[in-house]
Amino acid sequence: MSPERYRQVKQIFQAVLDVAPQARAAYLTETCAGDDELRGEVVSLLAAHDDAGEFIEVPAVAAITHSETEDGALSVVGQRIGPYQVLREIGHGGMGTVYLATRADDQFKKRVAIKLVRRGMDSDFIVRRFRHERQILASLDHPNIARLFDGGTTEDGLPYFVMEYIEGLPMDEYCDRQQLTTVERLELFRTVCAAVQYAHQNLVVHRDLKPGNILITADGTPKLLDFGIAKLLNPELTGDTIDVTMTGMKLMTPGYASPEQARGEAITTASDVYSLGVVLYELLTGHRPYHVSARPPHEVMRVICEEQPSKPSTAVSKDEVITNSDGSAKTTITPEMVSRTREGQPDKLRKRLSGDLDNIVLMALRKEPQRRYTSVSQFAEDLRRHLTGLPVIAREDTVGYRTGKFVTRHKAGVAAAVLIAIALLGGMMTTMWQARKAERRFNDVRKLANSFLFELHDAIEKLPGSTPARALLVKRALEYLNSLGQEATNDPTLQRELATAYEKVAQIQGDPFYANLGDIDGSLQSYRKASVIREALMKAAPQDATARAEWATCLTHLGDLLGYTRSANDALEMYRKALQLREQLVAEQPTQLARRQELASSYEVIGDALHQKGDLPGTLENFRKSLTMLEELTRQEPDNAKVRRGLAVMHYKSANAVDATGDKPGGLEHARQALTIFSALATADPMSTVAQRDLAMSYNALGDLLWGADDLNGAMENYRAALVRRERLSAADPANAQLRRDAAVSIANVGYVLAQQGDAQSAIEHYQKTLTMLESLFATNPGNADAQRDLATYRAYYGDVWKILAGQKHIASSQQITAWQSAIAQYQQSLKLVLAMREQGTLRGQDAGQPEKLNGEIAQCQAALARLNGKQ
Repeated sequence: MSPERYRQVKQIFQAVLDVAPQARAAYLTETCAGDDELRGEVVSLLAAHDDAGEFIEVPAVAAITHSETEDGALSVVGQRIGPYQVLREIGHGGMGTVYLATRADDQFKKRVAIKLVRRGMDSDFIVRRFRHERQILASLDHPNIARLFDGGTTEDGLPYFVMEYIEGLPMDEYCDRQQLTTVERLELFRTVCAAVQYAHQNLVVHRDLKPGNILITADGTPKLLDFGIAKLLNPELTGDTIDVTMTGMKLMTPGYASPEQARGEAITTASDVYSLGVVLYELLTGHRPYHVSARPPHEVMRVICEEQPSKPSTAVSKDEVITNSDGSAKTTITPEMVSRTREGQPDKLRKRLSGDLDNIVLMALRKEPQRRYTSVSQFAEDLRRHLTGLPVIAREDTVGYRTGKFVTRHKAGVAAAVLIAIALLGGMMTTMWQARKAERRFNDVRKLANSFLFELHDAIEKLPGSTPARALLVKRALEYLNSLGQEATNDPTLQRELATAYEKVAQIQGDPFYANLGDIDGSLQSYRKASVIREALMKAAPQDATARAEWATCLTHLGDLLGYTRSANDALEMYRKALQLREQLVAEQPTQLARRQELASSYEVIGDALHQKGDLPGTLENFRKSLTMLEELTRQEPDNAKVRRGLAVMHYKSANAVDATGDKPGGLEHARQALTIFSALATADPMSTVAQRDLAMSYNALGDLLWGADDLNGAMENYRAALVRRERLSAADPANAQLRRDAAVSIANVGYVLAQQGDAQSAIEHYQKTLTMLESLFATNPGNADAQRDLATYRAYYGDVWKILAGQKHIASSQQITAWQSAIAQYQQSLKLVLAMREQGTLRGQDAGQPEKLNGEIAQCQAALARLNGKQ
């Protein structure tokens, strides 16, 4: 049989399977149009199919809606297969049966599903196909993919494998029963996308994605099933090569099949993108993009390959009668019925789907594979962008569209900006009008200042791009409170408000642990003012636990800044004062979570300062205390995001400290634990700049450790992940010096690895971009010791890059000379900055030996340059 003839037979065979048995004869008469040989081939395949069943299509799970079946003579219910006791049958076909079983050897209790080849169907072909599916499952280990536990051969020679047993509902049925909103459906769908993307990364294309192959458990966890017709993109993963086009079985579900599947063409990951698009269309609208059941093959092909689906927002407005394959009416789907399980009202659902979601779904359903999303992860990312109010890839990028997205995304920020203008104007007018009534003026201005400080500021604090607005709010609040403080020095409540204002403005001015404007000197001055007020309040009321806790926090912030601008010793002085206060508070209030978390923070920062001094044992001891406390707090409060972030930070810091002892595997383990927690927090709060920055920082830290372990590929992967996030954050808030500095560091890290990998031009381009950014930060605030230190450090690193390039054997001697000269120039510029810092008294203890080190590098480069010139 020629390939063209076989394709025709296969298409008719696949289509006739969707026709009711009693209607198949008439269907074949019409479709085969007098071609008796063609009809005979299809009838032969149907007979084989009826004998063989659909073993591969029986998933090793049980949907809640499945009914139990019995298979008399061949049943192994009650028997043992390996260490498993078979309890009951949960599915069967002509080639095999799926059983529910439990571990029977008392090692542990666990229910599983067992797939077993039927006696009489264990031909070489069937066994090879069986092993093919088992090999695919063995290569996948993901929480949202049904797992393979075991496999083997029964005593009488029948192969089997043991899988995770899942009770759940098909995805569409679960969403409707739970009446999930559109947003909840999209979030659930993104989880499924992550599982499919994982399979693709492991070189497996599923090829039969549909709601029935995605079960949702009672706790809302999706599980991807049935890789029976999956395609291995890498045949080396298995010794068996299976040509799934030659199995004589129904190897796709036409309603979810891509055009290239329908045509019998090569299958890629784009086919799964298409099938996921059909699934999402159905989840959002309650309708299929098109129906192909009971149609002749040429009509099935035409519909799948040519018919354009309606927009989802249009589809939800129509009535549709769903019929059985024998033609009898089953149910009518109405707009009211669809919206009732989603957004409540048809108009609301239609509005929710129009725009971005229409475009996203239709992009996934494009007929040409190359015009769809390039990957499942890009598909899921576009959904994330839609959910967070960002512009999506599937929509034309116009100015009006982006502006609308910005306003939607920053409603709070835009509203706050309007409120600032109104409040400032209103406040000024009110102040002038009330000048005659001093007491009333005092209370109203105080109320206005506190509104700026605690309500408006906190409402926009985490929004991208909010730094300038925050600075203005706090500045105005501080002006008001300063004037009031002069009038009421004996009012403790007002003094506390004034201290809080100084702390907030200090954070914005230049605290490196917050989004800031780069003014470290101003920040230090504000923290000192706050500390003086806090200390006075505590001394005035020594039994006031809140006053002591607030002073301890202020001392910690002050220590952070002193550690940056002066030395670790200055920082330690502040940290130890705070530690003494916090230990007293925990002793008095041992059950208060906040107090214990603050104490853990004190151990953390003391460990930081000791690390800066080079006291590694002291560092590890304090980090261990903090980590132990935070692990206990996390067990008590597993959903507390603040506690979990604290734990992630401690794993992040412990990674570097442990690595410094020479325990590289231990350091990497801490770094990966930090990344796991930061990733979960960023996913849970995608609009939080802090959460996204933490995640980028964690990627960067893991990259550093992998680079130190000589894993350049692993380092590059993590450095690039950090860079993508940092550039996105910096672009969203260009006034934020902290985020701009983060992006500059990541660009340099990628450039350094590129140099080691031999990509000289790209490495140079990355470092030039980094230095331009750092020079801009330094020029904006030349008194910022941190910016000066960064510029000196990365000029020295750029010198290292030129040294690496000069040492490459394959380049010409003239290029080597240029590289050595460039290295010397960068080291000399770095040395100039470092010597200026020494003169200014801002050179930290850990950098004390930097001038000598740089002089040594310059001398080494000059010696190499002299040798090269001597050879000319």
